[in-house]
Amino acid sequence: MFFSKSVRCVLTLPLLALVSCATQQPLSSVDRNKYNTISLNPDIKAPEHYVYRDVAGKRARAIGNNPMLGLVGVLAGAAIGASSEAPGFKRFDTAASKKPVDIRTLVRRDMDSALRTTQFFKLTNSNADVTLNIEILAYGVAPVHGHELGGVISTRATLVGRDGKTIWKKDDWGTSNTTAMLEELEKNPSLWPKMANEAAEAVARKVILVTSKTERSVSPTTL
Repeated sequence: MFFSKSVRCVLTLPLLALVSCATQQPLSSVDRNKYNTISLNPDIKAPEHYVYRDVAGKRARAIGNNPMLGLVGVLAGAAIGASSEAPGFKRFDTAASKKPVDIRTLVRRDMDSALRTTQFFKLTNSNADVTLNIEILAYGVAPVHGHELGGVISTRATLVGRDGKTIWKKDDWGTSNTTAMLEELEKNPSLWPKMANEAAEAVARKVILVTSKTERSVSPTTL
């Protein structure tokens, strides 16, 4: 059933809302005297489907944000939010299906471009000192400008050495500059790939190019 699918999509998302804020070091903090070359793992993990968030669902999920309710409240709020967003998800899914995007390809392209831009390390395809693994935690549309929807991508970047041990890790998310009401997306499905492209570029910039410490924050896709 459609309702069950919507609830399952919400409950299987990483519960980033439960992750407390923590300071994250930039990629530039990695010792470049010790590590000279880097490769980008082409195998990017991603959810099977995008998510849809709107203001109505955000308000519904807020019901479960009472700290007295704990995890049960969060899950209950997520289920209520999924139920309220089900009609909107169906409409968005119909529009987005007309202009499908390969989210892995978009994120891989922009992460690669960002690595070449920074030149923190020499980018190579094999036998690198470190390998950058990217996981897409969630992607889709969410309210990023009032009631207007924008593209959102949440990622986890992990840098591992030749021995497979983690050297650096960062969670971050990016949103598109392009926003639109759901009705506009239905009339112009081409807005979806535009939003996805902009969000991919934004998250790559935040993960790779930012050179200052940042606080881990919650993506709009989890609100």
